[in-house]
Amino acid sequence: MSSSSATLSPSSAARPAVARRPAAAAAALCTLFEGNYHVGAAALVNSLHAAGFSGRVICGHRGPPPPWAGRASRESLGFALEFVPLQTDIHLTYYKAAFLRRCWRDHCPDAAQLYYCDPDIVVKAPWHVLDRWARDGVALCEDINGYLPPRHPYRLAWTDFLAAHGLRVQRPLDRYYNAGFIGLGRADAAFLDDWQRVIDCVQAELGALAAMKVDTPNGLLPTPDQDAMNMALMISRVAINGAGPECMDFAPGGYLLSHAIGPAKPWHGGFLRRALQGHPPAPAHKAFLAFTRGPIPVLPRGRLSRLRAAATAAALLGRVYRRT
Repeated sequence: MSSSSATLSPSSAARPAVARRPAAAAAALCTLFEGNYHVGAAALVNSLHAAGFSGRVICGHRGPPPPWAGRASRESLGFALEFVPLQTDIHLTYYKAAFLRRCWRDHCPDAAQLYYCDPDIVVKAPWHVLDRWARDGVALCEDINGYLPPRHPYRLAWTDFLAAHGLRVQRPLDRYYNAGFIGLGRADAAFLDDWQRVIDCVQAELGALAAMKVDTPNGLLPTPDQDAMNMALMISRVAINGAGPECMDFAPGGYLLSHAIGPAKPWHGGFLRRALQGHPPAPAHKAFLAFTRGPIPVLPRGRLSRLRAAATAAALLGRVYRRT
């Protein structure tokens, strides 16, 4: 496959671009998207610019390149940006481990550290904070419900599932991590092989991996891609540099990343409608809007102005009316 180069905001997200520190070693970051998720990917790229990232960003996309691809230059961003067309039938959420391995092999072989972010994530911390995070372990954030004890019935079922596929649990874990972000250094690259091995087992169990969720909450694999990553951590001895759920804005007090999970993506709008239902804009929605103006113009100016106005009104409404 070919590739080509090419006052809503939280205080931590709204600061101007920071000075770029000389990196101790090259870093690369990749993301995967299709359809209108390219809008979120553009905001992610803008947030990396504001964070002072330097290195290479690799965008794996199914379908045509995003409309902003031709407007994103190394001169405006301060880092290289590459677009990689994908040909796979599986849901892209199951392609993360394979894409990370492919990036290290084909697109950033000199990168000492490699990160992945979902396209509905933006970076709020200065890049040197994240750069240190993955230097001596796998950088991860806990999910919303991040506590999953070693003898939890789900983990017991996973242990049986892994054993049935010839994989042995190496250690007890009590944290459950979100698969939207991961960072790791070359020394920990073998973890990607473990993750892919478990995904292959999941595919053998479920068949085609065309949907993100294929099971009930009490099924063996309610969130197969994320469950696979957490099972891979069980069969690996890699060091885990874990952060709490606040580090994706799943709980108050986070300053690292912001993750707009769920079907209501901030670029879809609908802020006022949801506020009238008792759901004001989430911190991740506000963080997305903070990174929509540039260097890449994520949305047409009129559309962006309407989104920001609606979000402002919805936030004001949320001060007096919200679901508990």
